[in-house]
Amino acid sequence: MKEKILNNNDDYNVVIDNFEGPLDLLLFLISKNKMNIFDISLSDLTDKYIEYLDELSDLNLDIASSFVVMAATLLDIKSRKLLPELEEKTEDELTEEDIISRIIEYKKYKEMSETINKMYQSNFGTFGKPMEKIKFTKIIQYTGETFNKDDVHNIYSEILNRNINKINTNAKEIEKLALYEKVTVKDKANQIINYLEKNDCLVFNKLFNVKEIDNIEVVAAFLGTLELSKLKQIYVKQEQLFSDIYITKNLNSKIEYDLSKIGE
Repeated sequence: MKEKILNNNDDYNVVIDNFEGPLDLLLFLISKNKMNIFDISLSDLTDKYIEYLDELSDLNLDIASSFVVMAATLLDIKSRKLLPELEEKTEDELTEEDIISRIIEYKKYKEMSETINKMYQSNFGTFGKPMEKIKFTKIIQYTGETFNKDDVHNIYSEILNRNINKINTNAKEIEKLALYEKVTVKDKANQIINYLEKNDCLVFNKLFNVKEIDNIEVVAAFLGTLELSKLKQIYVKQEQLFSDIYITKNLNSKIEYDLSKIGE
Protein backbone atom coordinates (compact mmCIF):
# COMPACT_ATOMS: atom_id res chain seq x y z
CA MET A 1 0.00 0.00 0.00
CA LYS A 2 1.35 3.41 -0.99
CA GLU A 3 0.57 6.41 1.24
CA LYS A 4 1.21 10.10 0.70
CA ILE A 5 0.48 12.73 3.42
CA LEU A 6 -0.27 16.27 2.26
CA ASN A 7 -0.40 19.20 4.70
CA ASN A 8 -2.41 22.14 3.44
CA ASN A 9 -4.07 24.63 5.87
CA ASP A 10 -3.85 22.04 8.68
CA ASP A 11 -5.86 19.56 6.58
CA TYR A 12 -4.84 15.91 6.76
CA ASN A 13 -5.30 14.09 3.46
CA VAL A 14 -4.19 10.52 2.76
CA VAL A 15 -4.06 9.19 -0.81
CA ILE A 16 -4.13 5.36 -0.94
CA ASP A 17 -3.26 3.42 -4.11
CA ASN A 18 -3.91 -0.13 -2.92
CA PHE A 19 -6.03 -1.65 -5.70
CA GLU A 20 -5.25 -2.00 -9.39
CA GLY A 21 -8.89 -1.44 -10.36
CA PRO A 22 -12.54 -1.97 -9.38
CA LEU A 23 -12.34 -5.72 -9.99
CA ASP A 24 -9.38 -5.92 -7.63
CA LEU A 25 -11.45 -4.16 -4.94
CA LEU A 26 -14.43 -6.47 -5.50
CA LEU A 27 -12.18 -9.52 -5.20
CA PHE A 28 -10.77 -8.10 -1.96
CA LEU A 29 -14.28 -7.61 -0.52
CA ILE A 30 -15.25 -11.16 -1.47
CA SER A 31 -12.19 -12.51 0.33
CA LYS A 32 -12.63 -10.22 3.33
CA ASN A 33 -16.28 -11.16 3.82
CA LYS A 34 -15.55 -14.86 3.16
CA MET A 35 -17.97 -15.10 0.24
CA ASN A 36 -18.01 -17.99 -2.19
CA ILE A 37 -16.99 -16.52 -5.50
CA PHE A 38 -19.13 -19.06 -7.40
CA ASP A 39 -22.19 -18.28 -5.21
CA ILE A 40 -22.10 -14.54 -4.71
CA SER A 41 -25.03 -12.35 -3.84
CA LEU A 42 -24.32 -9.37 -6.06
CA SER A 43 -26.75 -7.30 -4.00
CA ASP A 44 -24.71 -7.88 -0.81
CA LEU A 45 -21.46 -7.32 -2.67
CA THR A 46 -22.82 -4.01 -4.01
CA ASP A 47 -23.63 -2.85 -0.50
CA LYS A 48 -20.13 -3.73 0.71
CA TYR A 49 -18.59 -1.92 -2.28
CA ILE A 50 -20.62 1.27 -1.71
CA GLU A 51 -19.82 1.20 2.02
CA TYR A 52 -16.12 0.93 1.30
CA LEU A 53 -16.20 3.88 -1.11
CA ASP A 54 -18.16 5.92 1.43
CA GLU A 55 -15.44 5.25 4.03
CA LEU A 56 -12.77 6.41 1.60
CA SER A 57 -14.81 9.52 0.85
CA ASP A 58 -15.21 10.32 4.57
CA LEU A 59 -11.43 10.06 5.01
CA ASN A 60 -10.90 12.57 2.14
CA LEU A 61 -9.25 9.89 0.01
CA ASP A 62 -9.00 10.35 -3.74
CA ILE A 63 -11.19 7.86 -5.62
CA ALA A 64 -10.44 7.06 -9.27
CA SER A 65 -13.26 7.52 -11.76
CA SER A 66 -13.17 3.81 -12.70
CA PHE A 67 -14.25 2.87 -9.16
CA VAL A 68 -17.17 5.32 -9.34
CA VAL A 69 -18.23 3.89 -12.73
CA MET A 70 -18.23 0.37 -11.26
CA ALA A 71 -20.36 1.59 -8.31
CA ALA A 72 -22.89 3.10 -10.72
CA THR A 73 -22.95 -0.16 -12.73
CA LEU A 74 -23.55 -2.29 -9.62
CA LEU A 75 -26.34 0.01 -8.43
CA ASP A 76 -27.95 -0.11 -11.86
CA ILE A 77 -27.92 -3.94 -11.86
CA LYS A 78 -29.29 -4.05 -8.31
CA SER A 79 -32.09 -1.59 -9.10
CA ARG A 80 -33.08 -3.57 -12.22
CA LYS A 81 -33.38 -6.71 -10.09
CA LEU A 82 -35.61 -4.98 -7.54
CA LEU A 83 -37.86 -3.25 -10.06
CA PRO A 84 -40.09 -5.01 -12.58
CA GLU A 85 -38.74 -5.11 -16.12
CA LEU A 86 -40.75 -2.73 -18.24
CA GLU A 87 -38.35 -2.59 -21.15
CA GLU A 88 -36.34 -5.21 -22.97
CA LYS A 89 -32.63 -5.42 -22.12
CA THR A 90 -30.17 -4.00 -24.60
CA GLU A 91 -26.99 -5.80 -25.64
CA ASP A 92 -24.81 -3.12 -23.99
CA GLU A 93 -26.34 -3.58 -20.51
CA LEU A 94 -24.26 -5.59 -18.07
CA THR A 95 -25.98 -8.30 -16.04
CA GLU A 96 -25.17 -9.88 -12.70
CA GLU A 97 -23.71 -12.90 -14.50
CA ASP A 98 -21.42 -10.63 -16.53
CA ILE A 99 -19.97 -8.97 -13.41
CA ILE A 100 -19.46 -12.27 -11.58
CA SER A 101 -17.86 -13.82 -14.68
CA ARG A 102 -15.41 -10.91 -14.92
CA ILE A 103 -14.49 -11.23 -11.23
CA ILE A 104 -13.78 -14.97 -11.69
CA GLU A 105 -11.63 -14.32 -14.76
CA TYR A 106 -9.77 -11.53 -12.98
CA LYS A 107 -9.08 -13.88 -10.04
CA LYS A 108 -7.53 -16.43 -12.42
CA TYR A 109 -5.27 -13.84 -14.04
CA LYS A 110 -4.21 -12.40 -10.68
CA GLU A 111 -3.31 -15.82 -9.27
CA MET A 112 -1.37 -16.62 -12.45
CA SER A 113 0.40 -13.25 -12.24
CA GLU A 114 1.48 -13.98 -8.68
CA THR A 115 2.75 -17.42 -9.73
CA ILE A 116 4.77 -15.96 -12.62
CA ASN A 117 6.16 -13.26 -10.32
CA LYS A 118 7.41 -15.91 -7.87
CA MET A 119 8.97 -17.82 -10.75
CA TYR A 120 10.65 -14.62 -11.94
CA GLN A 121 12.04 -13.93 -8.47
CA SER A 122 13.54 -17.41 -8.45
CA ASN A 123 14.88 -16.98 -12.01
CA PHE A 124 12.35 -19.54 -13.24
CA GLY A 125 14.20 -22.29 -11.38
CA THR A 126 17.50 -21.74 -13.18
CA PHE A 127 20.91 -21.11 -11.72
CA GLY A 128 23.63 -19.13 -13.42
CA LYS A 129 27.30 -19.88 -13.17
CA PRO A 130 29.55 -16.89 -12.43
CA MET A 131 32.25 -15.97 -14.92
CA GLU A 132 35.58 -17.64 -14.33
CA LYS A 133 39.03 -16.58 -15.43
CA ILE A 134 40.84 -19.49 -17.05
CA LYS A 135 44.60 -19.45 -16.74
CA PHE A 136 46.72 -21.39 -19.21
CA THR A 137 50.17 -22.51 -18.25
CA LYS A 138 52.73 -21.89 -20.96
CA ILE A 139 54.96 -24.92 -21.35
CA ILE A 140 58.06 -24.86 -23.55
CA GLN A 141 59.47 -28.24 -24.41
CA TYR A 142 62.84 -28.80 -26.06
CA THR A 143 62.58 -31.50 -28.71
CA GLY A 144 66.29 -32.17 -28.76
CA GLU A 145 66.61 -31.53 -32.51
CA THR A 146 69.69 -29.68 -33.79
CA PHE A 147 70.13 -27.50 -36.86
CA ASN A 148 73.21 -27.18 -39.01
CA LYS A 149 74.22 -24.35 -41.32
CA ASP A 150 72.49 -25.87 -44.34
CA ASP A 151 69.16 -26.12 -42.50
CA VAL A 152 69.29 -22.47 -41.49
CA HIS A 153 70.18 -21.45 -45.06
CA ASN A 154 67.29 -23.48 -46.52
CA ILE A 155 64.78 -22.02 -44.07
CA TYR A 156 65.96 -18.47 -44.82
CA SER A 157 65.78 -19.09 -48.59
CA GLU A 158 62.25 -20.41 -48.24
CA ILE A 159 61.19 -17.26 -46.39
CA LEU A 160 62.72 -15.07 -49.13
CA ASN A 161 60.88 -16.99 -51.84
CA ARG A 162 57.58 -16.55 -50.00
CA ASN A 163 58.12 -12.79 -49.83
CA ILE A 164 59.01 -12.63 -53.53
CA ASN A 165 55.80 -14.43 -54.45
CA LYS A 166 53.82 -11.90 -52.43
CA ILE A 167 55.23 -8.94 -54.39
CA ASN A 168 52.86 -7.56 -57.03
CA THR A 169 54.70 -7.46 -60.34
CA ASN A 170 52.23 -4.88 -61.69
CA ALA A 171 53.11 -2.33 -59.02
CA LYS A 172 54.90 -0.06 -61.54
CA GLU A 173 51.88 -0.10 -63.86
CA ILE A 174 49.68 0.92 -60.96
CA GLU A 175 51.99 3.88 -60.30
CA LYS A 176 51.56 4.97 -63.94
CA LEU A 177 47.80 4.81 -63.61
CA ALA A 178 47.99 6.96 -60.50
CA LEU A 179 50.09 9.48 -62.48
CA TYR A 180 47.59 9.53 -65.36
CA GLU A 181 44.76 10.28 -62.99
CA LYS A 182 46.56 13.46 -61.88
CA VAL A 183 46.77 14.85 -65.46
CA THR A 184 43.71 16.99 -66.23
CA VAL A 185 42.56 19.13 -69.14
CA LYS A 186 42.23 22.07 -66.78
CA ASP A 187 45.90 21.81 -65.74
CA LYS A 188 47.11 21.74 -69.34
CA ALA A 189 44.91 24.69 -70.29
CA ASN A 190 46.37 26.62 -67.39
CA GLN A 191 49.89 25.67 -68.57
CA ILE A 192 49.13 27.04 -72.05
CA ILE A 193 47.77 30.32 -70.67
CA ASN A 194 50.80 30.78 -68.39
CA TYR A 195 53.15 30.16 -71.34
CA LEU A 196 51.36 32.74 -73.55
CA GLU A 197 51.58 35.37 -70.80
CA LYS A 198 55.35 35.26 -71.20
CA ASN A 199 55.61 34.45 -74.92
CA ASP A 200 53.81 35.68 -78.02
CA CYS A 201 53.51 32.28 -79.66
CA LEU A 202 53.44 28.63 -78.61
CA VAL A 203 54.34 25.71 -80.86
CA PHE A 204 52.19 22.85 -79.60
CA ASN A 205 54.38 20.05 -81.04
CA LYS A 206 57.48 21.38 -79.29
CA LEU A 207 56.01 22.11 -75.87
CA PHE A 208 54.04 18.88 -75.81
CA ASN A 209 56.41 16.49 -77.55
CA VAL A 210 55.31 12.86 -77.46
CA LYS A 211 58.95 11.80 -77.12
CA GLU A 212 59.37 13.71 -73.86
CA ILE A 213 55.99 13.33 -72.15
CA ASP A 214 53.34 10.62 -71.93
CA ASN A 215 50.61 10.35 -74.52
CA ILE A 216 47.95 11.03 -71.91
CA GLU A 217 49.48 14.45 -71.22
CA VAL A 218 49.57 15.25 -74.94
CA VAL A 219 45.89 14.34 -75.28
CA ALA A 220 44.97 16.43 -72.24
CA ALA A 221 46.94 19.40 -73.64
CA PHE A 222 45.22 19.09 -77.02
CA LEU A 223 41.79 19.03 -75.38
CA GLY A 224 42.80 22.05 -73.32
CA THR A 225 43.76 23.84 -76.54
CA LEU A 226 40.35 23.14 -78.04
CA GLU A 227 38.60 24.38 -74.90
CA LEU A 228 40.59 27.65 -74.87
CA SER A 229 39.88 28.15 -78.55
CA LYS A 230 36.19 27.59 -77.88
CA LEU A 231 36.32 30.24 -75.13
CA LYS A 232 38.04 32.60 -77.64
CA GLN A 233 41.10 32.98 -75.45
CA ILE A 234 43.56 31.83 -78.13
CA TYR A 235 44.00 31.50 -81.89
CA VAL A 236 45.08 28.16 -83.37
CA LYS A 237 46.78 27.89 -86.79
CA GLN A 238 48.10 24.90 -88.77
CA GLU A 239 49.30 25.51 -92.33
CA GLN A 240 48.98 21.94 -93.54
CA LEU A 241 48.16 18.41 -92.30
CA PHE A 242 50.60 17.03 -89.69
CA SER A 243 52.50 20.32 -89.63
CA ASP A 244 53.27 22.30 -86.45
CA ILE A 245 50.38 23.81 -84.58
CA TYR A 246 50.86 27.49 -83.67
CA ILE A 247 48.95 28.99 -80.77
CA THR A 248 48.75 32.71 -80.08
CA LYS A 249 46.78 34.60 -77.46
CA ASN A 250 43.74 36.68 -78.34
CA LEU A 251 44.74 40.27 -77.64
CA ASN A 252 41.12 41.42 -77.74
CA SER A 253 40.18 39.09 -74.91
CA LYS A 254 41.31 39.41 -71.33
CA ILE A 255 43.64 36.63 -70.32
CA GLU A 256 41.64 36.24 -67.08
CA TYR A 257 39.50 33.19 -67.77
CA ASP A 258 37.12 30.99 -65.87
CA LEU A 259 38.72 27.57 -65.41
CA SER A 260 35.46 26.13 -64.13
CA LYS A 261 34.24 26.13 -67.73
CA ILE A 262 37.02 23.79 -68.76
CA GLY A 263 36.30 20.09 -68.19
CA GLU A 264 38.79 17.77 -66.64
